[in-house]
Amino acid sequence: MSVKKYTFTFLCFVVLITVGLAAINYIVDPYMLFQSQRISGFNDKKPASANRSRLFKPYNVTNIQPHTIVVGNSRPEIGIDPKSTCWPPINGTVYSLTFPGLGTYAQVRALFHAVAAGQVNNILLGVDFVDFLYKRNHAKKAFWPKLNSEFFSRLVVDEIFQENKNYSFSKIKDFSTSLFSLNALNDSFITLISQFPNSKNRTNLGFNTARDYHEIIQYEGSWVLFEQKKKELDKQFSKAGLSIFDSGQWSIEFEAIKRVIQLSLERNIKLTLFINPYHYTYLESIRNAGYWEEFETFKKSLNNIVKKYGKEKVMIWDFSLYSDYTVSPIPTKVVNFKKFDWFWEPAHYKAELGELMLRDMYDMHCIKENRKPVGVNLNNSNIDIHLSYQQKQRLVLLNKIHLLK
Repeated sequence: MSVKKYTFTFLCFVVLITVGLAAINYIVDPYMLFQSQRISGFNDKKPASANRSRLFKPYNVTNIQPHTIVVGNSRPEIGIDPKSTCWPPINGTVYSLTFPGLGTYAQVRALFHAVAAGQVNNILLGVDFVDFLYKRNHAKKAFWPKLNSEFFSRLVVDEIFQENKNYSFSKIKDFSTSLFSLNALNDSFITLISQFPNSKNRTNLGFNTARDYHEIIQYEGSWVLFEQKKKELDKQFSKAGLSIFDSGQWSIEFEAIKRVIQLSLERNIKLTLFINPYHYTYLESIRNAGYWEEFETFKKSLNNIVKKYGKEKVMIWDFSLYSDYTVSPIPTKVVNFKKFDWFWEPAHYKAELGELMLRDMYDMHCIKENRKPVGVNLNNSNIDIHLSYQQKQRLVLLNKIHLLK
């Protein structure tokens, strides 16, 4: 064989291998980037996508063009179902733009991206105390930082809502890597052999179906999830010197909330904020660590920002309450509850509770059972009376749990 013919054959072989590799990754679509057709038993479950929300969600939200976005961390990702019947029909397609592990600043930057790239007219923003509470640098003045990372390069606008000139390059790089890399090929094969009912998964609308939680509960029990998370919380809140403010009564997180409110008013977008619900043991971890006053200040500060900048057009709900939903017996190794009420563990609530939250926030008649409200609309409440009532509720409900033991 001549050198010329050998080279030609070799190049054809390389091209065929490359095209085949790309075809497999495109069809299986392990990272949900290409939104290829999902076929039950073949590529429907996407376990590799579970830890890659920062990769696929920024691109998916621009392709899907939802009218409503849910923004927040892992709590609303697992608790607020975009397909719930408790969404008002006027809200149109709902996308869960939620990112486990990302703080408020990054969540808001993703929100800016969705608004700039699409036709969003309704935002449901879940805020979380733990995203506001950490060791501060005590900045001397208020500022809005320009932070750069691989995640921020995937957003069409920057921190001041100007065009991100690196977006196109990042998109080409991410899609190319997901087509041609051996890591993607490996994840494609893992996807093909992981088509089990309890495999980790994300829906096309970004929702975490929590199937891996089901498997743990089935084989080990609710108490395992509960105990593990409780230890994490106690360790997290045991750190001294944590604060929700950078300087005075200001922080980057509260600045982010202010900017979302201003953007929603400028764009005529309906904005609803809500504080995520926690199991009472989560609330007790905050209290026992000495951060309860900071927690109440967090709620007051959110309420004040909404009142100051919201012009009575922005709603804010508090679901982080002592209530019949959040105060329930703790599963143990001896007394294990296979179905742990409204929570998977102290920090993450189930979609069943999320349904009731949507019912409350949007005043929908979507639940057959006549159940009590889950949260409190802070717009219509005196915040001090609300917080004082919660102190009394705590004593009543914890005493009730004690009597049940």
